[in-house]
Amino acid sequence: MAQKVDDKIALTEKQIEDLKAAFKTGSFDQLTKRLQDAFSSLEDINLNVAVVGESGEDRAAFINTFRDLCAEDEGAASPGMMEANKTPVAYPHPKYPKVILWDLPDIGNPGFSARRYVEKMELASYDFFLIIASQHFRSFHAKLAYYVKKAGKGYYFVRSKVEADLESIRQSNPSSFNELITLQKIREDCLQDLQAEKVRSPKIFLISSLLLSKYDFYLLEETLEKNLDLPKSHSFLLATPNISHRILEKKKDMMLEHLWLVAVVACGIQTEAISDISVACNVDLLVRTMQGYCISFGLEEDSLRRTAEHVDQPVEQLKALIKSPLAPAVTKAVVVELLVQAASRAPNLPKQLVPMASVGLSFAVVYSMLKTFVEDVATDAHRLLVKVFMSHKGTNEPETSVSKVLENQGHS
Repeated sequence: MAQKVDDKIALTEKQIEDLKAAFKTGSFDQLTKRLQDAFSSLEDINLNVAVVGESGEDRAAFINTFRDLCAEDEGAASPGMMEANKTPVAYPHPKYPKVILWDLPDIGNPGFSARRYVEKMELASYDFFLIIASQHFRSFHAKLAYYVKKAGKGYYFVRSKVEADLESIRQSNPSSFNELITLQKIREDCLQDLQAEKVRSPKIFLISSLLLSKYDFYLLEETLEKNLDLPKSHSFLLATPNISHRILEKKKDMMLEHLWLVAVVACGIQTEAISDISVACNVDLLVRTMQGYCISFGLEEDSLRRTAEHVDQPVEQLKALIKSPLAPAVTKAVVVELLVQAASRAPNLPKQLVPMASVGLSFAVVYSMLKTFVEDVATDAHRLLVKVFMSHKGTNEPETSVSKVLENQGHS
């Protein structure tokens, strides 16, 4: 089925009023300057995540998996080095270097003092703390949480190696094993451990550090989305690996929310006229932005190579699934071609802006082009995820929910 293109521009009333006022008064340059600062600030967000626990192995696995790295990749965290570290070590995200996971030294060693530990760690340097345990949460986890809370920082208890526990119990009780009941029992045990240490209403997340798509990682992401301020939650979401269709849809929705901001800045700063259409915009800015969309959705060489290794298939087979250009292929020529295509579709301005159509045509074309591009690259990312899912299932039949995602986006 062919994709149905919807070129209606969806703006909030506040966004429409801002544009209306700017078009009417001729102050579009002032609006652009104000929004350029907002646009730049979105690209300049620092997010510092403290990862702390008693086992270097647990922390290394989580840090590497979140950063989409294998243990042997350059820049990957090493459990042996972690256990020897006496000071925090930074692990920047390969795609988003301002998103940094910090490995903090082991806790729970003989003579461990939570008070002395937090004095050395400078808690104010971090946005939130992930306190990891592979079996039981103990008094030193609870004491660390107390001091983190006292410093005004958020913390989340992460119970790792859940998949190992499930497999052990499954082998011991093959006839009576129930995964949901077992997970609930693990959760209740964690809750009792922490409540015994007087931790009130602890937030506990069960994860597999090797397979973040399983168990509670999506709940952790949703909780952080609510608790972090908007720019930092967006940074965390962009850096999150593409492990589920829910994550992909959230990334797409976040990008669509910001399209009007990108379009206004692109039409107001260092513009150039596009031949054959009455559009002037900053094509270089659009190239960088659209390459960023591809990178976030994993449509670039390094991500595809790692995915190909993961599913044990040639990378060319994955590339054959992708209809959009990969990040390096998004050039000025490609963007201009997409703008010409968008102009031919006569994008619809909101009716409140129709009187200013002569001023807003460039905005409308750029917005329409970006909207179509985001929807296309998101669909390609969903298609890749189906491939990964099928490789895990050992079948050629995609799961029903996966098929519905693609169907709802108008693809076969």
